[in-house]
Amino acid sequence: MTQTVEDLVTGQAKAGSAAAPADPDTPLTDRGVDSLTIAALIVDIEQAFGVRFPADLITADTFTSVRTLATAVRGLTDAPTDALPPRDPS
Repeated sequence: MTQTVEDLVTGQAKAGSAAAPADPDTPLTDRGVDSLTIAALIVDIEQAFGVRFPADLITADTFTSVRTLATAVRGLTDAPTDALPPRDPS
């Protein structure tokens, strides 16, 4: 899971901001991740893991590093599907 999240972050990070593989605890801001990148990451995570990213998880704490983000995603994938609100088809 952490590697998949790492791959998604690397794919969305600004060009040239992470030449070498980063430690999973490297702040995402140090890797060039900004609010627009976070929005794109949320879409990528929802598609890659088949989950809905709830608004209450869209916090600075969740998006601190790959490790914190992977922990949040792990919690979503472990959650019962009926605990998640239905996805808006639009």
